[in-house]
Amino acid sequence: MRAALVLTTLIVVTATSATFAPPARAEPSDRTLVLAGLAMAPPTYLLGVALHEGSHALAAKLAGADVLDIHLFPPGRDPKSKTFRFGWTYVRGLKSKSDRLFFYIAPKITDTLLLGGFAALVFTNAWPSNDYAQLALTVFGTGLWVDYAKDVIAFKKTNDVVRVFDLWCMRGWKQVAPRLLYAATAVGWGLVVARGYRRLFTDDATGTARTLPLLTASF
Repeated sequence: MRAALVLTTLIVVTATSATFAPPARAEPSDRTLVLAGLAMAPPTYLLGVALHEGSHALAAKLAGADVLDIHLFPPGRDPKSKTFRFGWTYVRGLKSKSDRLFFYIAPKITDTLLLGGFAALVFTNAWPSNDYAQLALTVFGTGLWVDYAKDVIAFKKTNDVVRVFDLWCMRGWKQVAPRLLYAATAVGWGLVVARGYRRLFTDDATGTARTLPLLTASF
């Protein structure tokens, strides 16, 4: 949890300082932005894992359970489930079905809330004018979307969404409708993130794309 707080603070400080920094003499090139985005990917990944597992842990605490183990880094083989995982959280004391549902769905609640905040920025004048601030926000939004959307095609029993379906007694064909609904929301959030990339790689002053005509023409 402390690592999540530190990483979140770094991203917020970076975006804020970039937003209020004096305007640069020239906009960074798209190549520079891509390279900067790649450099932001590792800390964003760590932040994403911390938010995911931290959401599980917080949900357990709110339900009155005990957190036995929370593993954020490095990714590897879960010693209990014997499967590869990017992180894991083990708790004890989830007494009811609603407690377990809340525990498993908590990361998706976090993703939804933060992506909603991202949407509020990208579709309004609150979107920062500084390219690096836009980049930091968009890379972070991409990580949130990946964490949300990856479960659309997940079918392992250890997957959070699959466990939610199991708790709701949705197996086999009964999962079709809720999975389609979940996939639709994932597509919706994907369009929100794509809007962030469009604003990043578009000259807002003229409304023209710089070097990503294929992406911007799609939206």
